[in-house]
Amino acid sequence: MDTSECTIHLSIISMKKIITLLSAALLLLAGTSAFAQPAINAGYLNSIDLVKSGNSTNTSPMSGFYAGVSFTVPVVSGLNFTPGIYYGYAAKSNSTDLIITTVSGKREDHFINIPLHFSYGLEFNPDFVFFAYAGPSASIGVASKITGALGGNKGSYDRYQENSNLNRFDIMLGGGVGVEIMEKFRINVGYDFGMLSRYKNNDTAYRRNQLTAGVAFLF
Repeated sequence: MDTSECTIHLSIISMKKIITLLSAALLLLAGTSAFAQPAINAGYLNSIDLVKSGNSTNTSPMSGFYAGVSFTVPVVSGLNFTPGIYYGYAAKSNSTDLIITTVSGKREDHFINIPLHFSYGLEFNPDFVFFAYAGPSASIGVASKITGALGGNKGSYDRYQENSNLNRFDIMLGGGVGVEIMEKFRINVGYDFGMLSRYKNNDTAYRRNQLTAGVAFLF
């Protein structure tokens, strides 16, 4: 098998994994929709890369947004199960003046998050419920591209391209707090920790954490 055939084969395997995970998530949501409360979710996302090599750790934050749907399924009094599926986008730009020319670049990441959260709410009155949530999420890197310019020359780099050491898949653990108002809106803040190293190198640990803050509209 030559290099091009190998690349195509690996791409097909990656796409099959993505399709399998998305299909499982959609089936889970479809199966709970008959007795669950659906919601549309959107908000701010801060994606944080943590790269540790030897004794040094570098942190690289990126800002963006997320949007998606979730379903809240009652389990017992006060306890709910809330699966969802969200699209996330994060980007950052850099520019360095080298006196004789300027180096500039931009990185853009696209990914899918599939949270499986449990939450517990405390009702202060019928119109105001405080809740905390926690649980795992599957994170799938869809695309990650760096574009740059050196003087008048421009170029781009696909971080998931052939021979890349970057993993698309991650399992995250996290939680957060929020308030539900009048059974119509939720406001929440959460943080997720990446459990798997996304870099295929035993000498380097590359994990992605994320901070989210958003609102949900309940139906």
